[in-house]
Amino acid sequence: MPLRVLHLSTYDTNGGAARAAYALHQAMNQHGRQDKEIQSEIWVARKGSNDPTITGHDGLRFKLSSELDRKLWKLQQSPTITWRSPARFTTITAKEINASDADVVNLHWVTDGFLSIEEIGKITKPIVWSMYDLWPVSGTEHYQATGTSERRHNGYLKTNRPADESRIDIDRNAFKRKQKNWQPMHMVPASTWLEVQTKKSALAGTWPITRISHVIDTQAFAPQNKNEARNTLNLPEGVPLVLFLASAGVHDHRKGWDLLEAALEEVQKTIPDVEVVIVGPKDEAFASKLKIHWYGFANSTKELATLYNAADVTAVPSREDNMPLTAMEAQSCGRAVVAFNIGGLPDIVEHHHTGYLAKEADSHDLAIGLIQALEDAQHANHWGQAARVRAEATWSPAVVVSKYLEIYSHVVNPQR
Repeated sequence: MPLRVLHLSTYDTNGGAARAAYALHQAMNQHGRQDKEIQSEIWVARKGSNDPTITGHDGLRFKLSSELDRKLWKLQQSPTITWRSPARFTTITAKEINASDADVVNLHWVTDGFLSIEEIGKITKPIVWSMYDLWPVSGTEHYQATGTSERRHNGYLKTNRPADESRIDIDRNAFKRKQKNWQPMHMVPASTWLEVQTKKSALAGTWPITRISHVIDTQAFAPQNKNEARNTLNLPEGVPLVLFLASAGVHDHRKGWDLLEAALEEVQKTIPDVEVVIVGPKDEAFASKLKIHWYGFANSTKELATLYNAADVTAVPSREDNMPLTAMEAQSCGRAVVAFNIGGLPDIVEHHHTGYLAKEADSHDLAIGLIQALEDAQHANHWGQAARVRAEATWSPAVVVSKYLEIYSHVVNPQR
């Protein structure tokens, strides 16, 4: 009998965490079933694909849960820009999950009104939690907020609340609810950075923790001819192209477009014809000194892979990030990645081997990396070739699925 896995994710195609969860589910069904070891299904709130192995729960209940959850965290006044999830409301219940035939439940990004803190605590099946950000070990914050590292490490006390916050302490309330309702689960952070943060956390520091990277479909995200890719997308040949992807576009502070823009303006002094392709919301009225190709959203894996291959370099200028799929997918396509040395990016990019890791939030150093990467891409593409080799060895479905199977087997039969 194959081991039956139920994945839970708020979305299947909307955002990097959703795509990572879906990719893992697909990899398990494609590779696990070959050996009859795993049978995977996934429940989501809002279904964006037509995959029959995915069950959507989109409806009035999710709409209300999501809206109420977003209103609730606004009761806390904080100057820090970071997504928050009180997770007080729920779309699905533990009763439904416990009634499934799953042997193990794999949680992913389950907030925004999909699964409440209390319902997570009522799940009786063994739980493995694939972590994409800090929310599982924080209050309501998904990423670092001013002063919250102390609270995450020492507990959310009245005495260590950041001085610039006011009104209701929603973070503390959520943390106390997690402490009250949750039992130890097997946590699976995708990066070394997130692994360290989890081990330091007051909530989950003593729980089982195993780092496993996201899975990448290395056959779908594979090298293509650059000029053919550009012709397919109506992008210009013969000019250096830098790719930037962000689902919230150039106005997402965490994704760092402003830092990349400053770096590219500096790159223009050395490489005057450099241009940038932006994947995400179009904002053609946006004023910039750069030549920008506003692409819009990519609607398929094939289209996304073609975009990576059309570019010379993919830039990931995030101020804070875990294991961004954009960086991993670009590397799998044989393209260098230039990013800041933060979060999980050192797990993806080998400095001066598969790309460049600039000093944190340093646009000048980012410009140096972009120039070096563009020059390498225009000549031997050593960085891109090395990236492809590393992607196949590290993030391929066979490698990642086998690591998850080992954890599943342990949580289902802990005495083995």
